[in-house]
Amino acid sequence: MSLVLGPILQFRGHSAPDYNVSALVVTDRNAATPVVKKPVGITAGKPIPIADIPLLNPLYRVWRVDLKATPAAQEATFRIDIDGGVASFTVPRKGQAPRLAYASCNGFSDPKYMEKVDRNFERWEHMASVHEAKPYHLLLMGGDQIYSDEMRVTVPSMKTWFRKSLAERAKAQYTKQMEADLDRFFTRLYLDRWKQPEPALMFSRVPTIMMWDDHDIIDGWGSYPEALHSSPVFQGLFATAKRYFRIFQQQLIQTHPHLKPSAEAHPCAIPGVADGFHLGFKDLGGLSILVPDLRSERHPDLKAPTAKPTQIISFDSWKAIYAWLDGVKQHKHLLVMTSIPVGYLDLQAAEKALDLIPGQQELEDDLRDHWRSLPHRDERKRLIMRLLDYASAPGGCKVTLLSGDVHVAGACIIESQLAQHRTDGAGVIFQLISTGIVHPSPPALGVYFLESLGAAQEQISYRVTGSMVPLGTRGRYLIPARNWLAIEPDENGKNRLWANWHIEGSEHLVTQVIDPIG
Repeated sequence: MSLVLGPILQFRGHSAPDYNVSALVVTDRNAATPVVKKPVGITAGKPIPIADIPLLNPLYRVWRVDLKATPAAQEATFRIDIDGGVASFTVPRKGQAPRLAYASCNGFSDPKYMEKVDRNFERWEHMASVHEAKPYHLLLMGGDQIYSDEMRVTVPSMKTWFRKSLAERAKAQYTKQMEADLDRFFTRLYLDRWKQPEPALMFSRVPTIMMWDDHDIIDGWGSYPEALHSSPVFQGLFATAKRYFRIFQQQLIQTHPHLKPSAEAHPCAIPGVADGFHLGFKDLGGLSILVPDLRSERHPDLKAPTAKPTQIISFDSWKAIYAWLDGVKQHKHLLVMTSIPVGYLDLQAAEKALDLIPGQQELEDDLRDHWRSLPHRDERKRLIMRLLDYASAPGGCKVTLLSGDVHVAGACIIESQLAQHRTDGAGVIFQLISTGIVHPSPPALGVYFLESLGAAQEQISYRVTGSMVPLGTRGRYLIPARNWLAIEPDENGKNRLWANWHIEGSEHLVTQVIDPIG
């Protein structure tokens, strides 16, 4: 067996009659082309070499194997062997909405957090046991699939740079040494983190849909002052992180950094976007999934010569995303994966409260680049109104938001009383928050202050409000424990979705029912 990593499964869309999946494996660079044992019931293409890594001084070769299955009258599980690495996945029956698992924050932002947990991957082990009893069809990974924070201390050239003053960092050049160091760093990070047995097992059992967040790049990416965001070193760091995101999380061809970039796009990439990796999946048994990229185009106020205001996603990309939505026939449900919650607490108020408490800096990441921060509120309002309009269009489609990032479980309701938004459920959007599957929750005192904000209702716009939803039996708004979320279609023909949080340390599920429109 020559595998260094994998197989890692990825969902690449349903284009009738094909249910498309790919499998990524990594071998030594000089190893022979991986041998794919002919699977029964599915079609497997020849292994495609998509990258040699580290890109600047390769030691390994990354391969992708494209797989096709045809949904039948019953669910079916398929097995594939690639150089001795075994993967298996279950395909829904024809017309069946998939059973989904959702997770985020797969790591630690600081080694000190490891001391706060008993078993690092306990929730991954739990997910595997639930999957064994009743398989999930898709695994949604909502951000922070890796944590790059350790580069500050383990990458010598970056450690030196981070020690400089802000003014010195902004002026520093992105050296060849930095580029080479980061190239090796991201190779090692993905290989080391993703070959850990517990997440690796689920990556080889359930096709993934992944979208990155800040820690896949650097903590708080896109929300730093302009001088730092636009600096040569930060832009070079982002370019390197983006290449490795393409390789591992999108399974796309990536050429040497100094050659012409590959033009390959994900099969479910939304066409016409300005930049980024916005994805759309449709025709999943009455379910569609929109996965916007909240990091590639994010930036603070940019002054001369570009003179662009703060944004999360560019105007052109929003236009393309909405065009994709308009082109998708109305399903029963639309799930929108946004790495950072659209509906959540007012973290501006939390920030003021936490300023009074020593030692709460761990929360600053979640405070400075959330949707409700002042520079992002107009963009957020436009998104909310557009989703309410989509839900209320003829045919009606229930919209639900899925998010992570904040290291607690929670739920919010965004509700419109406007006349143009239907009263049969279309005017209510649930925000489901599940995080983290590995990263522990914030300190107890920080959670206490956050919890105290839960009862406040937000006035998003005229007759449009946002309210946190009490979860569980104790009426609390936040669950400060590691967790993952299952989204399971009703099997009795009701077209409901059952959202079940699996909470560490709890024997019971926390459940939210999402009814369709009408």
